[in-house]
Amino acid sequence: MSPKAAILGVHLLGPGNQTTRVGTLTRDSDGATAFVVDEAYLRDPNRPLLSLSWLVPDDDEQTQARLAARGDKIGLHGYLPPWFAGLLPEGALRDLVIAEMGTGNHDQFDLIARLGADLPGAVIVIPETEVPKSAGPLQFEQVRGFRAPVPDGRVKFSLAGVQLKFAAHTTGDRLTVPGHAGEGRSIIKVASERFPGLPEAEYTAMYLARLAGVDAAVCQLVATDKIDGIPAEFLRYGPTALAVERFDREKEGQRLQIEDVAQVIGAVGERKYTMANYESILNTVKRFSTDWRLDVMEGFRRCVIDVLIGNGDNHLKNWSFIFPAPGAIRLSPAYDIVPTVLYQPNDTLALEFAGTRSFEKVTYKRIRRVARFLQLDPDRVESEMKALAREAVSQWPAQLQTLLGEEKAAKLIKRFETLSLVQEALV
Repeated sequence: MSPKAAILGVHLLGPGNQTTRVGTLTRDSDGATAFVVDEAYLRDPNRPLLSLSWLVPDDDEQTQARLAARGDKIGLHGYLPPWFAGLLPEGALRDLVIAEMGTGNHDQFDLIARLGADLPGAVIVIPETEVPKSAGPLQFEQVRGFRAPVPDGRVKFSLAGVQLKFAAHTTGDRLTVPGHAGEGRSIIKVASERFPGLPEAEYTAMYLARLAGVDAAVCQLVATDKIDGIPAEFLRYGPTALAVERFDREKEGQRLQIEDVAQVIGAVGERKYTMANYESILNTVKRFSTDWRLDVMEGFRRCVIDVLIGNGDNHLKNWSFIFPAPGAIRLSPAYDIVPTVLYQPNDTLALEFAGTRSFEKVTYKRIRRVARFLQLDPDRVESEMKALAREAVSQWPAQLQTLLGEEKAAKLIKRFETLSLVQEALV
């Protein structure tokens, strides 16, 4: 059966009750999709920022040209344009959403039509024509003045990424999957049969990163018997889940716009591992951040932490920008820091750093090379990263044993002997 043609309005939610119409997302009867920017948004010199992919800093004429261009705003066969595809869940969460949509063929347009009232960041996507039946059973409620479709099932939100996760809000000492779109101010990550103890491992890595000076998202471990609204079958693989505070959600329902680097450069699916490297990420931070020196140094710290903790999954969707105020563009807090070497002992960096993916081969010589590329003082960068490594070697062992137990702690501590970043810092 051919897909039903439909039109979705794309809006940005601002402070208070402010909203800005950005454009339309359409699907025709052949399954082709397109994003078209509204003329009023295009011509507004004070337009709120939707995406850095269409921004040319300090050149509004070129920014308008990128917003008006069609090449990167088209999808075929039900696939959305890359930027919008980057808002959707993958893997287990996508499978759960599809199951709740019922039988039939469901494409990416159907997914965003279904979940558009609660997407990452401050963008909201609202039907302007009849909602396609292929989007599954829906009800409607008021969301910031819009008549928004809300799914009947448990999943009323979209969270990008492969790992199974849920949006939740706090009720007393409990966490509850929200009954209304946009209420979830935490992300719940549960254990799995394939990766036992993953919540504890990620919490440990996030905690140690914060201890080392990284601006990491606030998180805590929560007993699964304190969580409501998640099917029991998803909670059976461990006694705890990880609750991460959302930095794109504020009190009183306010939302902040964010986007990950994969969206900025148009990397879809597995291309999040292949379309860039650490240097290009840091260069993107330099180009767009309104406090780029501070944010690039923060980026270097995250690179070093990845090596020290053994995080082999810091791909393009795990680096994000946040727009906290008009005209402000900053690197978001770090998230999804995981010691993947506990599960894959021969793991490597997800992306190349100065020509290598090997944890062991990341050296201060390579760090200096990247610093020069970014026109930063290599002596200062090297000095700060060596201090970070020495601090980690000093403080982490006791923390690892307390948080992960002796066996897992020993595996991570033993790695220090193989890492050039550690050995060179201790000379």
